[in-house]
Order: sequence, then structure tokens, then C-alpha cells
Amino acid sequence: MVNKDNIDQFVKDFTAKHGEFAVVSLSIDSYENLALNIADLRRYINQQNDIIVYYEDSMKQPTEEKKTDGNAQ
Repeated sequence: MVNKDNIDQFVKDFTAKHGEFAVVSLSIDSYENLALNIADLRRYINQQNDIIVYYEDSMKQPTEEKKTDGNAQ
């Protein structure tokens, strides 16, 4: 964890290992908004995935039924 007491050493070690150093700073409110937005995106992606799976399954079922009916004749 980086704090005001070890920031100088952290920057030195980080730049030695990775090169460039950049800082992104968020307020507590901004972080909360970011977390809520990510959760909303995950919910939307999962919902879309469920819809895709539903339609894929519904497209497969008639084909499987035809194979079963065709073998019985």
C-alpha cells in the first residue's frame, strides 16, 4: 500500500521496473460512481448473455426434434 510516507520510494521502484509512472486519483464519490457503473455494465452483459443463450437454445431444439422424428419413421 502506498501512503505519504513511502510514496518517494514507491515511485523510484516503480519507474525502475516499469518505466513511466502515472497517477489516477478518484474522490470517494467518484470511486463509488465508478463501482456502480461497472456493476451496471456487468449486469447488462450478463443479461445479454442470457438472451443469447436462450435464442441459441431455442434454435437448436427444433433441429434435435426433427432428427428424433426422422429416425422413428
